[in-house]
Amino acid sequence: MQIKRLYQQFMDLAPHLAKLLPVLEHVVIGTNFTGALAGGAAAAAVVDLAPVHTHLDEMTRANALLLRQLQDQTIQIAGVEEEVRRLRMALEHSERRVERVELEIASLGLWVKGLGGAAVLLLAVVAILVYVLHAK
Repeated sequence: MQIKRLYQQFMDLAPHLAKLLPVLEHVVIGTNFTGALAGGAAAAAVVDLAPVHTHLDEMTRANALLLRQLQDQTIQIAGVEEEVRRLRMALEHSERRVERVELEIASLGLWVKGLGGAAVLLLAVVAILVYVLHAK
């Protein structure tokens, strides 16, 4: 993830770097060092750094824009984290409620079985009483 972000930042700055390369080449070729290497005693050419300053200003604006985007994304991430935390709490609450309902259903099932058994027993007693009373 970090490499992807660095690659994206490099791709955002690549046009600015491409504009600076000719200026850098002109500066390097016109220096006394390169003239001495070539065997000449050429004086250093006056270099116009206005394009460099212009590109630096553009890069500064681009960096400021990236910083604002980063800050906005940080705020959005904080909001997403808060939402995830609330959803986790709601899920845990729902799970506890489901567990309570399952326990209540199990308890209700036991009551229904007990009352059903008692009803069958009472019906049997009533049937026996009716038979005994009817037989007399």
